[in-house]
Amino acid sequence: MATRLRKATIIGTFVVVATLGAAVLLFGRRSWPDVADRDALPSDSQPVFGLLAALQDLNGPAWQKAEEICLTLGWPRCDRLVLEELQRRTRPPRRASRGFKDGQEAAALAIADATWAFGSEEAVRRMFRVELDRIPESDGARRARVFVRFGVIDGNYDGQAALFAQACVADPNVCDLERLKQAAEREVQARFVPPGNVVPLYFGGHPKMTGRN
Repeated sequence: MATRLRKATIIGTFVVVATLGAAVLLFGRRSWPDVADRDALPSDSQPVFGLLAALQDLNGPAWQKAEEICLTLGWPRCDRLVLEELQRRTRPPRRASRGFKDGQEAAALAIADATWAFGSEEAVRRMFRVELDRIPESDGARRARVFVRFGVIDGNYDGQAALFAQACVADPNVCDLERLKQAAEREVQARFVPPGNVVPLYFGGHPKMTGRN
């Protein structure tokens, strides 16, 4: 009787541990290296992936390492407030799939958004090329967003017009001038450093958005 009880206890414990392990895998905290392969990313994206991985370390954000990576990237701001904002914005998905094809796509989107929020102009322009190579032409909405961001950061009126026209070709939903302006304003709100943190000339001026540097 005692032997059977011990066996039942061992089996029960194993089941509980296995269940908890599966729950953590599906719903618990995950680091970026848990969901994406750095080496499979484009070379321009890998350092930013390292930054996000440092901010989402399971042992707690590695602030000093993140700052060092940020400075190496040459981004305009690498202070603690910026890193904390990035840490909040770039958490890995808790499950294997949350509207993304896989973890690589989730990482690519997080890298693009982080670069847009705080990256230098050069870094942002490199990100545009990576995103347009990555996103298929069939995904018009996401390609249009890249063109809108590109137009927002371009300081030349003719360049803005050409890029916003490409956004319209990619996604007819932004062909209406008011919708296009709203899309541009959303990207301006998400950009915390210049250039690209003001409404483009294409829409009639450069009013600075509240709270932007």
